[in-house]
Amino acid sequence: MQIRYMNATFGRLEQSELHLQPGLNVIYAPNETGKSTWSRFIRSMLYGVSTRDRSPLADKNRYAPWSGVAMRGRMDVEDNGERYTLLRETRRANAPMGTFSCTYTDTATPVPDVTGQNAGEQLLGITPEVFERSAFISQAGLSVDQDAELERRIAALITTGEEETSFSETQERLKKQLNRRRHNKTGQIPALEREIAELDTALNSLHSLQEQHRQAARQLELSRAQQRELQAQQEQWAQIQRQQQWAQFRLAEEAERSARVRLDALEKLSGPLPDSSGLAQMENRCAVLSSTLREVQRSKQTSEIAASSARIAQESYTGHPLYPADEQGLLDRMDQIVLPDVPDAWPGWLQLACAVCMLAVTVAALALHRPPVQWIIPAALCVLSAVAAVLWHRNRSRAAATRSQRVAGRERMTREMDEYLPLRQKYQEASAQAAEAEQLYQVVRRQQEDGTAALLEALAPYRPASDLEEAAAVIGELHRQQAVVAAAREELRESEMRCQLMRQHLPEGDPPAGDISPAKPSMDPAQLRAALPQAAANLQALQSRLDTLAGQIRSMGDPDDLITRRAQKQEQAQRLQDEYNAIAMAMGALESANLTLQNRFSPALGARAAEIFSGITGGKYQRVLLGRDFSLAAGSDSDGTQHSVQLLSQGATDQLYLSVRLAICDMVLPRDRSVPLIMDDALISFDDDRLHAALDFLLQESRQRQILLFTCQKREQEYLAGRENVTLLTL
Repeated sequence: MQIRYMNATFGRLEQSELHLQPGLNVIYAPNETGKSTWSRFIRSMLYGVSTRDRSPLADKNRYAPWSGVAMRGRMDVEDNGERYTLLRETRRANAPMGTFSCTYTDTATPVPDVTGQNAGEQLLGITPEVFERSAFISQAGLSVDQDAELERRIAALITTGEEETSFSETQERLKKQLNRRRHNKTGQIPALEREIAELDTALNSLHSLQEQHRQAARQLELSRAQQRELQAQQEQWAQIQRQQQWAQFRLAEEAERSARVRLDALEKLSGPLPDSSGLAQMENRCAVLSSTLREVQRSKQTSEIAASSARIAQESYTGHPLYPADEQGLLDRMDQIVLPDVPDAWPGWLQLACAVCMLAVTVAALALHRPPVQWIIPAALCVLSAVAAVLWHRNRSRAAATRSQRVAGRERMTREMDEYLPLRQKYQEASAQAAEAEQLYQVVRRQQEDGTAALLEALAPYRPASDLEEAAAVIGELHRQQAVVAAAREELRESEMRCQLMRQHLPEGDPPAGDISPAKPSMDPAQLRAALPQAAANLQALQSRLDTLAGQIRSMGDPDDLITRRAQKQEQAQRLQDEYNAIAMAMGALESANLTLQNRFSPALGARAAEIFSGITGGKYQRVLLGRDFSLAAGSDSDGTQHSVQLLSQGATDQLYLSVRLAICDMVLPRDRSVPLIMDDALISFDDDRLHAALDFLLQESRQRQILLFTCQKREQEYLAGRENVTLLTL
């Protein structure tokens, strides 16, 4: 691709133009005259101006036109024999150069598949990140850093061509997963280990309490043996109490069975139901589609209003007397109205001199008493002079009248053009707005239809629905049925908990047989407490101890549940540990694979960079070493030493970075696209000899691709003056 023409209102540039040619274009301009602005303008025309960056140095703020007008630009390019015109304009302040069009030059025919978002990738075949790290070279950005997009591009060149993966991105994701499982004392695995330790402590405490509970029960039995009679009567009263507890427990079991039967019947009656999250998602989608339906109606109304405005504008436009002429044709018609020249009037002194001469001749003839034949000639001359003056005056009057008529015609033509051209512009704008509104309506309508179809398809396994209204009703019915089933489940859960709690509090022993209550003892409980105060005191102390231990045991939960939870936590911890080990192994394998890829592309890239760097430095350096993180070092075959880029001079550093940049261009830029190189003061630190060598290389490279070299020095133009395939420009 080649850039042929640019027109920019961008930063300090105000309707500035730049005409370029194939080959090497050397553009000289002093500092602060727009070199870097032109370079950034090219990048913005190809890839757009980012609106996400809100910093003061963002392109949308840094390159806002100084005059305060809207940012805009035009770029004419040539690619494979076709010429395209790229236009970017600003219609909204928060979206600079957001309006984009790409047409075939000198036509209104849009180039297919080229949009404001993909123009650079369609024309150059590379992403903006790769473009800025290869073909977009400035003095401040000569260094090469690691970038995911550049990694993908290089990996694609040395493997299968896939550009969707990056080592740094994959390594970062794996590292996050690894740290999520264990990072020092944090992560899922340490948390599970702490939970397992807490469960072990709880189980040990529970076993200790159970042993204490058994000892207290044995002491209670020994105390009761001392007063059997009282114990027997007390047992009778206890038997009566147990029978009552068992009766309540059986009622609770019956309630539990009823709740389970009711839940089974409801589940069978309601059929399959979605889970709560799925139903909530369908309800949200239904609400969004209802809102979108109103948006579709508004878009339709907007489209109809825009179409009506376009028809009105068309009627005004086509009804004008000058329709269908264009602006250039009207200007040509205006130029055809030629104003004739008006002859100059006779000077007053000449007219007076002729009159005096004729009068003198006449007086002299009369004074000398000449015969009539002798003064007839002067008289005839006087008459002829008068006739010539009259004829001259009449011709001049006719020419003046003709000129006045044509001036009036030009003025009338100008007034009609002032009326006609705005009508034509208004019609074109109204037509474009109508087309845009219709397109928006179709997009919103399709989205509504697709969303409704997806919602109906999601509802189909549960309840059929034919439209959005029925879908809303079905979702409401599913909500109701889900609530009924959930209430039945809650009722069953409460019944089960009630039964379980009552079962835990049931007295020891088998349930009493039948419903016949045992005979009451001869002594009531009050008499028993009065007769045996010491026994009651002992029993109370022992029972209190037993109840305390039982309460502590119940508060700690079911030991089987604790054991099950500990086994689950241990299994989960082991699974996470296995995942941790697998991720660590995968990271090692990924590191090894990336090292293999680096070892495959680094020598080729280093060899090409060394070839360029050796040519620029006159053979002083023959080797360039490129690290995995794009760190650089240069070496010489003569002494075998290596010099880090940090130890080189500023000029040699810039030359090394430029060599690597040019080598990267050879590797990553598509050869079938001939991506142009944009260089902004990239050679400013070069001495004369190395500058000449670099220019010779660029001149050779310009046979393959267009090169735009912006410079604030005249050395480049002086050296390249008169060379073939070189265009010298001055801003």
